[in-house]
Amino acid sequence: MTTARTDDHETRLGAALRARPLPSAIGLEAFFIALVVVGALLLSVLLPGLPGYSVTGPSQSLVLVAVLAFVVLALIAGLRWWRFTGFTPPSEWRDMRLYWLPIVLLAVPLLAGLKAVPPATIGMLLLAYLLTAVFEESLSRGIELGLLRSLGVWPAVLISSLLFGVGHLGNSALRGAWAIVLLQAFGAAVQGIGLAALRLRTNSIWPLIGIHALHDVFLQLGRLPIPLADAVVATILAVYGIVILRGRRLEDLPSSSPVERRTVAV
Repeated sequence: MTTARTDDHETRLGAALRARPLPSAIGLEAFFIALVVVGALLLSVLLPGLPGYSVTGPSQSLVLVAVLAFVVLALIAGLRWWRFTGFTPPSEWRDMRLYWLPIVLLAVPLLAGLKAVPPATIGMLLLAYLLTAVFEESLSRGIELGLLRSLGVWPAVLISSLLFGVGHLGNSALRGAWAIVLLQAFGAAVQGIGLAALRLRTNSIWPLIGIHALHDVFLQLGRLPIPLADAVVATILAVYGIVILRGRRLEDLPSSSPVERRTVAV
């Protein structure tokens, strides 16, 4: 497959980024935060007829997240980092049974029942949050966790989770509600511990994208208050991540990518 060949021939830029994992991860996060802020400002000028943020119809935020997803995937393709970032074929997945708890937790927002939502709105939610999941997982559990992995298991998990939380601060450019954005950023950082642990144990980012997207959709469809449901899921996932990584060293974790194997060897 093409992915296998490209990961065997890493670009010079990719090697340079891996040589300085922490500055590279921070720099990439800062770049995408700036892209969110600048993109939101540009879209407000170019598409003034669309609402800035909406989960029920076309909006500037939907256009922006589509652009972000495209940019991060183009970056991965350009660096030839598909397997390095977890876009591995099923034959290289490991310990998929670990996803039983995240799948069960998808039901938490629905415990108080479902809202009456038109099918068109559900379709829009699925599209918007799938694009969001592709962008956020590819950047946080793909590129950043892959770069930081060479620092050790827990530095990689904790720093990538912190960056995941910080990345949500860019949402203030779309929503403007700082209290909500700060709460969302904290929850994302906590939840990121569990998501990073699953990425490291299973050697795949594909299931994370699906679970992330469905979680966000169910938060919108469920009758439970979103901050409450999100806090419960984030806390349980963080504890779960700690449990499934307990006692694990970097060399104990699966790695199918030649780039990752060279990183560990160094």
